[in-house]
Amino acid sequence: MRKRSNALERSPVHDVAELAMPRSAGTHTETAKSGYLEQLIQDSQELHGKQVDITHETQHPATESSRNASLPPNDDHESISQDKITDEGPWFQSSDSSALPIYISEAACTAFATRLCQCLRGSDVRPSKLLRGRYMDELKLSSLASMNVQWPSLASAKLLVRSALGHVNEAFHVVLRKETMDVLHRVYQKRDFGNQSLKCKYFALFAMGQAYFTHPDPPAGSTTPETVPGSTYFVQAMNLLHIIPERPTMVHIESLLLLALFCQFLNRFHSSYLLVGNALRLSLSVGLNYNVPANQNLGPMEREHRVRVWWTIYVLDRFWGCKSGFPVQIHDDDLHVDLPSPIAPANHSEQFGDSVYQTVTIELARITGNITREIYNRKKSTESFLQREQKLLIQMQKWVQNLPEKIRLHPDRPNSKYALHLHLQFSYCVILAIRPVLLNLLICHSKSNPVQSREEVTPILATLSEACIHAARFSFKICSEEWTTGFIAVYGYAFSAYLFSSALVLTISSLLPLGHPNDLASVDTAMEMLRVLSASDNLAAKDLYEHLQHVRQCLHDRCSGTPMYECVNNLVDPLHESNQSGPIPLQSRLYLPTNEDPTGYASFNHSFPVEAPSPDLTTEMTLDNPLMADFLMQSAVEVGSLSIPEIPNDFDMEFLWPGDTLCT
Repeated sequence: MRKRSNALERSPVHDVAELAMPRSAGTHTETAKSGYLEQLIQDSQELHGKQVDITHETQHPATESSRNASLPPNDDHESISQDKITDEGPWFQSSDSSALPIYISEAACTAFATRLCQCLRGSDVRPSKLLRGRYMDELKLSSLASMNVQWPSLASAKLLVRSALGHVNEAFHVVLRKETMDVLHRVYQKRDFGNQSLKCKYFALFAMGQAYFTHPDPPAGSTTPETVPGSTYFVQAMNLLHIIPERPTMVHIESLLLLALFCQFLNRFHSSYLLVGNALRLSLSVGLNYNVPANQNLGPMEREHRVRVWWTIYVLDRFWGCKSGFPVQIHDDDLHVDLPSPIAPANHSEQFGDSVYQTVTIELARITGNITREIYNRKKSTESFLQREQKLLIQMQKWVQNLPEKIRLHPDRPNSKYALHLHLQFSYCVILAIRPVLLNLLICHSKSNPVQSREEVTPILATLSEACIHAARFSFKICSEEWTTGFIAVYGYAFSAYLFSSALVLTISSLLPLGHPNDLASVDTAMEMLRVLSASDNLAAKDLYEHLQHVRQCLHDRCSGTPMYECVNNLVDPLHESNQSGPIPLQSRLYLPTNEDPTGYASFNHSFPVEAPSPDLTTEMTLDNPLMADFLMQSAVEVGSLSIPEIPNDFDMEFLWPGDTLCT
């Protein structure tokens, strides 16, 4: 048996070498054979010893502490322990066993809402599945495809196109403005309604114009989702894109971007991601990511148009990628094109918007892509979580510091809606980058380690959390002001997304001593705004409103007898200096809705003075405090030595975010 074992362990190379060895080698050959056999015996003994060790380890596994002690310092184990909150398996959602499961990224706000609900319900409660998203499905769109849609009258067409061009974010340059109106006139003058390329482009513009121009008037008591205005034009335009052009034109690329923008009204972000991806790849085929050489027969207007269309694709790729958690489709190393020119080509200023908005947006989009890659990517990183956070926050701080004067917000005069949108996107980036820390804080200070005051939170954790909370309050403030002034796209996605992301953070803030209980009032206000938009058949708002209702219910259940952490109900308001004996329970300072008090405001305990957060919030204040400055100025080595408190051992991570939660 021993010989058989040794024979099996022999290498084919050794066998060939032995057969090729001449018989006349004599003593040299015998010596070689003897040495070879001795080597085989030694190798076999070593192998047998290793098998014994493996068997012993299997029967007597090492303790966790002994295994950790054998790991070298600053290895991946440290970063994994700090990133425990995001290192579980990916989420998938499926409503039908015959359908492909849909990937749900951790970067998506709806996924974070589900994670928060699991945290609020506690480790002893099996988490509910992620709520399904609402969108206009293919069956509904197909029913519109058979409709015979004609070109509208010239007057109606002009109103729709002007409405579309007037409402699209100025950072998104898709078409040449004056030329688009001029060509529209020529189409009607020449009755050139059979041109498929132009029909696709203008029907996409008509769709957007209707979505922005139409004000909803839902019938009383109606619960059935109505068709989003412009959907009929959208379907007709999509039907004209069946054949992918081998030699794409700018009109075709423009049409793809317009249809991708309209998909937000339908809450179809997978479709939008696909359309932007098609536009990107067709743009690569015609070299939009390069500067056109001077010897090419191309005028200054066409050159600038190419540049700005390319950067619009870049911005959409990163902004919508971060909201859905999809990876970027092109990396910065592959870009060799200038930024938009600050001076419009001579005699063509009416064709372009202000380049300042697009230039600033491009840099913010680059930071957004970095956040998705550094925070929500599952790859192993050589840097700690805090080192990556520091790099991202430094980038965001520089963005704020370098803002042109016309982009900054001024409290003493009206601000451009495009500037407001930029600051909302910046606050969204801060929230996206830091909210895992905030949730980690809510989990860590649980039943085994209650926090009674802000001083018990480590300075760096408190600094990051407060920056995230400030960004949420600031975002909510802008959204509230826009709501009261009426500058809201009723069927749009962006406003609902900013409102929802801030509401999630403010919900956590209301539970922590470094936050404020009055933040829960803002959450209820955000819910009311989403409810109104939902009633107006805003599909994105319907989706997000249902998620926020679920979060609110989990919070109510937690404070009504099924709390996750018993100690949390005894947290003391850090701003409260009361003469009463004993702490004021958290439950007494929550807005809990009841049948008699649907808003929950009447149940709020006003028996002690509570000073609400200052309304004088600014973007600059988000990252502007001494502790944050110290953190951003530390070296990478110093930051790497810091750590985030680990999640308590008695908290079952399987129930926090199990890999099979979203699969059915």
